[in-house]
Amino acid sequence: MSYTNPISPREVYAKYMLGKSMFVDVRENLQPSSVTPALKNILHIPFSELESRMSELPADRPVVFLSWVGSRSHQAAQILSNKGYKVAHMVGGVQAWQNEGLPLTAE
Repeated sequence: MSYTNPISPREVYAKYMLGKSMFVDVRENLQPSSVTPALKNILHIPFSELESRMSELPADRPVVFLSWVGSRSHQAAQILSNKGYKVAHMVGGVQAWQNEGLPLTAE
């Protein structure tokens, strides 16, 4: 049974400020004009590569997944939750982050 923890963009930002979570963007193709939450050390692992790159994710701290609208991040969180990772996914994705007026960078 998988458990995924849905959290809002503001909760993601608060977790970032506390420095206790890792953030993973699972969008497939980040275009040069793509916007990304301004989080230092955000890791980009395309969803299609997630299972082959799981060794890059920490087992000892929460992993928060982000995608454009939240569907891929939810799927990623389910996959990793089934493998015993402590995970969360950002509801509404980067679009919701942008709509909240939180800090962004362009890729």
